[in-house]
Amino acid sequence: MLINQQKALVLGGGGFAASSWSTGLIIGMADAGVDVRDADVIIGTSSGGRVALQLVSNAPLEEIFEQQVTVASRVARPATNVDWSRLQREIAHAKALGGERTDILKRIGALALANGGPDRRALVASQLPMQNWPERRVLFTALNAETGLRRAFDRESGIDLVDALMATTAFFGCPPVWFEGAPYIDGGFHSSDNADLSAGYAKVLVLALNPPPGAMKLVPLEDGVADLRATGAEVVVIQPDEEATEAIASGGTPMNPAICEPATRAGRAQGRRVVQARGTTGWW
Repeated sequence: MLINQQKALVLGGGGFAASSWSTGLIIGMADAGVDVRDADVIIGTSSGGRVALQLVSNAPLEEIFEQQVTVASRVARPATNVDWSRLQREIAHAKALGGERTDILKRIGALALANGGPDRRALVASQLPMQNWPERRVLFTALNAETGLRRAFDRESGIDLVDALMATTAFFGCPPVWFEGAPYIDGGFHSSDNADLSAGYAKVLVLALNPPPGAMKLVPLEDGVADLRATGAEVVVIQPDEEATEAIASGGTPMNPAICEPATRAGRAQGRRVVQARGTTGWW
């Protein structure tokens, strides 16, 4: 494949844990002299989509940091009627039935549609730093719940920004987003990072949580990275180190807003360590 574009930043999903850690990490790297906001494209999956919008909002990094460490004081833990124990069994069964990837994802999609929730558009819109697509190129991944096929939304897709963000974050307990007659749900059902969408870029930086035991991993991060490297791309993957992992674990479940402060602070400290180890030139 011809490498004809420069830098891609890939922001994986994982609830408040992922968005907080990656936000902190990016700020920490900037503290140490590497500002990855100059990426030519930012690809956000699930909560990574929220981070992408913060990065292209032109808000000062310290302001973004303060917003992230205080999320728990402003955002309540999501309330759903989902029976998570039952749902986990149904997900395991959907995977165990096997078949093509799209077959499994269609079953997962059916479960998501059956375990939705109330409309949340006004709430999501109120939490975003912008209501219209930015000039900078950002991609949000989503899954067609009926076909099991992934789609990447951008400003050329014809979908409203708020709807695109809602689609990529439509996990269990959230309603799907209907667009062009199809229901779209969380892009993380396909892949927690969707790094393969950065194909064609010379340098790719992937920020991804360490997958928990039992994670779906229908498209493992390692597979996407291997494919990218086979095209000649320089790919750097950063995941929480030991200190950051401990801090994230101390905050509880990834979907608990209480995790935001420790995860953001730990990410920032790790970001500084990353640049100290890698230097400020050559890799980004």
